[in-house]
Order: sequence, then C-alpha cells, then structure tokens
Amino acid sequence: MIELLLVCTLLADPSEWWENYGDPVLADLIKRATVLNLEVRKALARVAESRALAGQSRAALAPLVSFNASAQQLRGGFQNGIIRIPQSGPGGGPTLIAPFETGLLSTGGEMRWELSFWGPNARQLDAARADALAAEESADEVRLIVAAEVARAYFEWRGAHQQLEVLERNRRRQADLLELTRQRALAGLATQLDVELQASLLAALEAAMPRRESLRQIQLHRLAVLVGDRSLVDKPPPDEFRPPAMPPVGGGIDSVLLLRRPDVRAAHARILAAAARLKAARSDLYPRVILTGLSGRQATNLSGLSLGGGNLFGIGPQLLLPIFTGGRLRANIAAHDARLEAAKLEYEQELLAAFREAEDAIAAYRAELARLARLGDASAAAHSALALARDLYQAGLGDFLGVLDAERTVLELDQAIAETRTSALVQSAHLFKALAGGWPTVK
Repeated sequence: MIELLLVCTLLADPSEWWENYGDPVLADLIKRATVLNLEVRKALARVAESRALAGQSRAALAPLVSFNASAQQLRGGFQNGIIRIPQSGPGGGPTLIAPFETGLLSTGGEMRWELSFWGPNARQLDAARADALAAEESADEVRLIVAAEVARAYFEWRGAHQQLEVLERNRRRQADLLELTRQRALAGLATQLDVELQASLLAALEAAMPRRESLRQIQLHRLAVLVGDRSLVDKPPPDEFRPPAMPPVGGGIDSVLLLRRPDVRAAHARILAAAARLKAARSDLYPRVILTGLSGRQATNLSGLSLGGGNLFGIGPQLLLPIFTGGRLRANIAAHDARLEAAKLEYEQELLAAFREAEDAIAAYRAELARLARLGDASAAAHSALALARDLYQAGLGDFLGVLDAERTVLELDQAIAETRTSALVQSAHLFKALAGGWPTVK
C-alpha cells in the first residue's frame, strides 16, 4: 500500500493539472478536448438524462392534479329513425314520436396524492439523485481520461519531432565528417574504406528519418481525433520545440488523494443509490396512504328539454396494505440487498485498482527520471569523447574507427535521451490521471 506523507503540500488546483507543464499549446489542446471530444459529449448527455430521471422521481412526491371535460351527443330511434309506441285506449293505433337526442356535458378535476409516511418515493428520489451524481462523476472520469490521452499524444508527437531534430543534427554532423574524410582520402591521409564506412553510416541515419516522420504524423492524427478538430492535421509543426517542464515528485503519495478520483467517487455514489433503493423496497411492506379527491359538474339535455345539472365533489383517503404477495416483496428486498453488497465490493475493487495504478505510475515515473539523469551524464561524456576522437583523427594520432564508434555512441545516447524524456512525460501524465490531478511534494 501507499504510505502516507506527513510533510507534504497539494497542488493548488488539481482540476487543471496540465498547467504544471508550463506549455500553453498543451493547455489549449486539453481545454478544447474536454469540451469538443465526442466521448465527453456522450458522457454529458448521460448526465442530462440522469438529471431528468431525478426530476421525474421528484415529481412522485407532489400531488397529481388533472382536469377532464367531455361532451356527448346521443341520437336514438327505430325503423328509419321513428319510434312507434302503441297508444292505449279504445281508439287504438300507434303514436309516432320523432327521434330523440340526448346531450351530456361533464367537467371536473381530480387530485391524487400519496402521503409518503414511510418514504418509498423519497427513497426513490434519493436513488435517482445518487445515480445523477454517479453520472456526473463518470463524466469527470471521461474528461480526466481524455485529458491524459491528449497529453500522451502531445508528448509523443513532440517527442517524435525532437527525434527528427536529433537525427537532423547528427545528419549534418555526419555529412561534415564525410566531406572531411573524402578530403583526407584525396590527400592520402585516409583510405577509401574510411569514406565508405562514413557514407554507410550517413545513409543509415537518413533512412531512419522517414519512419520518425510517420510516427509524428500518426500522433498528430491521434491528437486531431481526441480534440475533435481535423484541421490540426494541416497545421505545420512548431518552428521551435520547447520541452515541457518535468513535474517534480515527492517521496510518497497521500492515500487520501485516491478518494478524489472520479471513478472512486462514482462507485461511492452507486452505493448510495443501491442503499436508497433497498430502503424503498423495504417500505413496500408498510401501508400506503393515498389521498384522492374530485370535483365537477354534469348537465343533461334530452331532445331540447334541459334536465338540469349538478355539482360533484368528493375527497377521502385510500389505504393499500399488502397482505399476500407470494413472497414477491421479500424477494425484491433480497435482490436490492444483494445489489448493495455488490456495489460495496465494486467500491473496494475500485480503491484497490486505484492504489495499484498510482503505485505503478509513480514507480515508472521515478524510474524514467533516474534514467534520464544518468543518460544526461553519459551523453556529456560521449560528446567529449567524440570531440577528442575527431581531434586525434585530424591530427593523425587516431584511427577512423574510433571516430565512428564515438559518433554511434553520441547518436544512440541523444536518441535515448529524447525517447526517455518523452516516456517520462507520458508517465507523469499517467500519474496525474491516477491521482486525479496531482500529488504531494516535499516541503
């Protein structure tokens, strides 16, 4: 486990951890990506959905009031619309009555309000709010991942650009040495073998440049996708490469920092949601009281004869008490209890994964920093050895193979430094992601 640091200070604003690199281009790319990236926008859409569902659950606590109105026109009769009713009496014979029409008109309102004494609806609202919180934390996690991926692609893009600069610098040096070797061969001070060896070394170096250029283009394409801006592909590389600052790291990591990770906070929110739903399931065992009411007016008209109208009004409670449900309610409680236990286990798993990720990231970052420091010392010594080998060769006191070996060593170390610096920056971005924006530094 990660040990706590007693003497440490936290970064002032971990939400903008990329500012620690002091690179305005990187900061601009990350800020654009956290707004334009498609994964971020999808996560924000899920947040909007969860908030809307929370609003839907909130509505269950309020009374439901509705208004209704209806109008009906009825027409009756037999035998082509004529009603024949026999007339009683000695005269006999039917009496013809014209078809009748009846008009019905009713208006009214209805109210329904569940009095949540045991809080089932309130617990459902708590669960919906926790779901919304989990969605918000998940959106923050997506932003953090996208920001770290943008930083990684940017560092690798700049690293490939720096590799090209190293190759170009060594190519010019190799070309100068080849010209010098040819002049010495014409003067009889070097052999044709020396010329061919130097020419082959220069050709091999030039052959490596197209591959580095393709790697640079690949990372640029990746950046364009992450930022959501295809125009990045058409932009020329910067004229001057200024390496980003290497963030310092202290002697350890405060484990409390892991609790601010969005994935950990989202897992905690899911525990709250599961606990609220369990309480709601248990409240189904208790009676439910529903207050209902209605009011309105009805009027009837029969064949032009008004029969009058009347007002309606009623209000009263309704009691619902589950007596026998075949074990459905108990089974529902058991299911929600199991979901709560699973949410707790998921939270513990997220914490353990966060510890491992942070430990791995800081170990890798420290290793790259240590390697970079030693490569710097080796490069300084190699450049001194190259200068000495060339001086001895020009003075006729050394052979050409010594110069070639020194050239290869310098090239390898320069490339290793560029690669290690890129790797260290990438690992620092991983560490920022693992700690959700920063780590303690020793005072």
